Amino acid sequence: MNVLAFIPSPGTGVLQLGPLKLNAYGAMIALGVVAAVWLSGRRLEKRGAGTREDMSAIALWGVPAGVIGGRLYHVITDWELFCDESK
Repeated sequence: MNVLAFIPSPGTGVLQLGPLKLNAYGAMIALGVVAAVWLSGRRLEKRGAGTREDMSAIALWGVPAGVIGGRLYHVITDWELFCDESK
């Protein structure tokens, strides 16, 4: 039998840690970023193109740029959700 079929699904997608509210989708995105930076760093060293520290430095700029760019794209393509026409 498939063991994963017996793991119950949580009632909500939120983990409450005191005053901190952690959404499951945000945690999964963060885990994906960490895994991608780790794997890319290993591949960079294997190919002799750089070090893991180089990949971390790239990620320090690339991840925030991707988040900001994604948000800008969302606002531009769904402008009607953000403009207030009651003024």
